[in-house]
Amino acid sequence: FIYLMTIVLLLMAGSASSGVMDDIKADMQLNEAPLLNAPVGPGWAKQANIVMGGAPRGDATPGYWTPANPIFKSSRPWNVIAPWFTIFPSVDNAATNVRIKVFGIKISVLQKSTNVWKVIDTGLGAPTWAGIYSSDLITSYGSANKRVESDGLLSYKFNAAFHPIHGGMAKFDLEKNDVDPSDIAAVFVDLKTQLILDNPLGIDDRARAQILVSVGADYYPTMTTKIADFSPMKYAPSSGASRFGLIKTVPKSHYFSTIDPPATYDTISKYTKSGGLVAIPVDQFEANLPPYLFDKIAPTTPTSLALKLAKSTASATVTLSWAASSDNLAVTGYNIYRNGKKIGKTDSTNFKDTLSGAAGGVLYSYTVKAFDDAGNLSLPSSTVSTVY
Repeated sequence: FIYLMTIVLLLMAGSASSGVMDDIKADMQLNEAPLLNAPVGPGWAKQANIVMGGAPRGDATPGYWTPANPIFKSSRPWNVIAPWFTIFPSVDNAATNVRIKVFGIKISVLQKSTNVWKVIDTGLGAPTWAGIYSSDLITSYGSANKRVESDGLLSYKFNAAFHPIHGGMAKFDLEKNDVDPSDIAAVFVDLKTQLILDNPLGIDDRARAQILVSVGADYYPTMTTKIADFSPMKYAPSSGASRFGLIKTVPKSHYFSTIDPPATYDTISKYTKSGGLVAIPVDQFEANLPPYLFDKIAPTTPTSLALKLAKSTASATVTLSWAASSDNLAVTGYNIYRNGKKIGKTDSTNFKDTLSGAAGGVLYSYTVKAFDDAGNLSLPSSTVSTVY
């Protein structure tokens, strides 16, 4: 019996690995639907592409990317990566009462020297910026329509002209995340999306939606490098981008990976002409996937939860603190619950909750759960309570 169960578990693990790998490879192929008003020339309008890939250095920038300052085309390693996403309506999209949740942004890099994946600390993986752009993704029309949902996640809505939404996270210093930029073999970026209603009381037309997202990352030489420094170029060169994949009504992961095949190279650079590699063989990637993709182990339970209450004339502030949890890979953050309902999340070991209105002798009870990159939740902490 034990032998048979072992075989079953191994087959299940292999099946899960195969399913995720199929999704990863698919996300590096053709777009799932044609993009509304997209330009004809750029590769991203048709399919995924790899540009600098796993080689953050000036001579790996594409040949058509020609800044005036020659230092940006040298072999010097670049030390900054910035993940991003682009949301595009399809030509066949007919939904209007919709918003797009974007969450769980993660960057992982494979180190040449150790063959070990390093996950960059992106905190809770929430976007820090998003704007409305022209269909060629060059001109910005201002900030995107953003809303914080009841679960604390961010969602975005198209403007009346259905212009694409381009957003992402702030820059990440590779060296400060213990990554040597000259030691990168591969890059893996992923995020999650979900199609939700803009007006919950309105008509649910999500079945008529055809909305797509692409995920990728840009490189910068330093944390202080600005787009203006690349003049006359008006953008930073990228590691690459996934295909535009359809967003569903259930949470869905989208992946960018520097794997070959099915890599489509956007251009030939000086670096690749001299034999440099910007992608790794797909079988090498499949044999060594980022561990969090299959992590089923939950973090330990947060302990020593404590509460302090500070009252003012018409409100009170509850300050919670607790001892950190641990995990087989890494603890990403903590969910906070008041009277059994989730009210927020944090990547630190403290949280403040504001209770508004006049004191009415109401009991408020709090618990905390830890979660990891794979979304595994710990058991709830002990409960602390206060009356306000």
